[in-house]
Amino acid sequence: MNKTIDLYWNDFIEGDKQAFEQIYRVLLPSLYEYGMRRVKDEDYVRDSIQDIFIKFWENRSKLKSISNPKHYLLVALKNSLLNTQLRDGRLSSFGEKDDFQLTYDVESNYIAAEEQRGNAFKLIQALEQLTGKQKEVIFLRYFEELSYEEISAMTNISVKGLYKLNNRAMEALKDIMGMPKQNLLVLLYMIKFLYS
Repeated sequence: MNKTIDLYWNDFIEGDKQAFEQIYRVLLPSLYEYGMRRVKDEDYVRDSIQDIFIKFWENRSKLKSISNPKHYLLVALKNSLLNTQLRDGRLSSFGEKDDFQLTYDVESNYIAAEEQRGNAFKLIQALEQLTGKQKEVIFLRYFEELSYEEISAMTNISVKGLYKLNNRAMEALKDIMGMPKQNLLVLLYMIKFLYS
């Protein structure tokens, strides 16, 4: 039973409870990680994820087939978190806080070579020097592998603006790390696979 999330989604909107459970099981880690990086409040994140899945199940007959359910659920989670924060007075109605977190535990046993561990640690420290929006774009682009169009829909930043934001972030990382962009990309993907 090796179906893609897209096929599970289509079965789910037809009322298949097992397909719905598969979507939940497969996407929960990504949703939880993204939510925790946005608000760092486990209760908010868990409640928001539960709320969006309940709403999706209750409204499944109104949903349509979509090309990327993961993106759709990430957007729904972001909106749910923002609405909860607004409701609870933790966020002003004028805009969201710019405090997206991109922190990893570099002491993990998965990093074997000393040089790789050092570079990974340096990159994680360098990432923390970026703005919240830059960190969010880096996370969504390189760790969640979303397209610029999908990120634009989530962040309300134009695709052109995202390219500029990503380029500025990569230039800042290049300057901080003192290494070519292609080496940074390799390190970003290495960190993604080591910590996922």
